[in-house]
Amino acid sequence: MPRPEFDSVNTIQMSLQSAEQHLHHNDGTTQLQLSCALINIARGSCVAVIRPDGALGQSPFGSLHIPADRPVMQAKISLAPASFDELAAQLRHPAPRPVTLVMTVVDTLSVSQDGLLFINKTLDTAVTDIYWILPQS
Repeated sequence: MPRPEFDSVNTIQMSLQSAEQHLHHNDGTTQLQLSCALINIARGSCVAVIRPDGALGQSPFGSLHIPADRPVMQAKISLAPASFDELAAQLRHPAPRPVTLVMTVVDTLSVSQDGLLFINKTLDTAVTDIYWILPQS
């Protein structure tokens, strides 16, 4: 249970730093690899791998690994192929400011007023929603 001096959050806000599309020609697969800086949690980052192997409306559609000993989270997200293609196309356009993504997770996280995340042990949680803020020029 969270301590009173902490906020309980189940969304993680991230600012996109870089995006790469990986194309694997031998097996015909593709994926996006995103590097993100955390916004609502201090001193951390997230590497997200997004694949077009999900179904529209499927939930949970991903997982988030939060190690207790390192400030680097790892997310694995499965999107419907059409959603994946649309996202990849949007990320190809230059934006006037960084893209923001917000992940909703099953577990509640304890974050101090200074933005420090407190977990006792490594946490693996399901991602139930993700939305994108795509700045338009």
